[in-house]
Amino acid sequence: MSDKKTKAQSFVSPKGTFRYPALVKPDFGTKDYPKENGEYKVALILTEEEAAPLIEKLTPIFEEAISEGQEKFKELKVEQRKKLKELKVNDLYSTEYDKETEEATGNLIFKFAMQASGKSAKDGSVWNRKPALFDSKGKPLVGVDNIWGGTVGKVSFEAAPYFIAGTGAAGLKLRLSAAQIIDLVAGGNKSAEGYGFGEEDGYEAEQPLFKDESTGSTDGDKEDF
Repeated sequence: MSDKKTKAQSFVSPKGTFRYPALVKPDFGTKDYPKENGEYKVALILTEEEAAPLIEKLTPIFEEAISEGQEKFKELKVEQRKKLKELKVNDLYSTEYDKETEEATGNLIFKFAMQASGKSAKDGSVWNRKPALFDSKGKPLVGVDNIWGGTVGKVSFEAAPYFIAGTGAAGLKLRLSAAQIIDLVAGGNKSAEGYGFGEEDGYEAEQPLFKDESTGSTDGDKEDF
């Protein structure tokens, strides 16, 4: 049996647009397709040009994952190998298509996920976790209970090879660790920049007081994210 195993490596994505984010509260799936342990997730949309540096970094690890998958596939019982026929390679990313024209948009989609809870295999204790969230200045994100699709940001993640014996599938899992919010869309509202507005001389609204949940204090001078 092969003992070769590629270690998970950490990366930070380029700035892109979030799709179907579940970063503040975990997604528990649907009645037909439940996710009992919950899942934090986000899909990141990048142009092919924006994605190129990330793909260049991930490709060697992805190729190692597939090579390891081939070795592990050979170690399956002959009956299972005959049934599965060959290793199933799960793609590193997918292509975005226009819903109306069904033509490729030129964008690529990368999916990141983190299991929200589980049980320790050693002692059966329950654990919980969530991704760390930061604003555009690198400060912990507080006072935000909603992050919608269309938000612009970066994703910190681990790239970990996997092989699923039951389906004979191999690939690279992108494990969500943290996210930086650069242009927030929450409650369906875009930022001024999101609507195409820049800064102008003129009327300036008073800044609202934000409550810091970690200290209970209020601060009217927090950076706008």
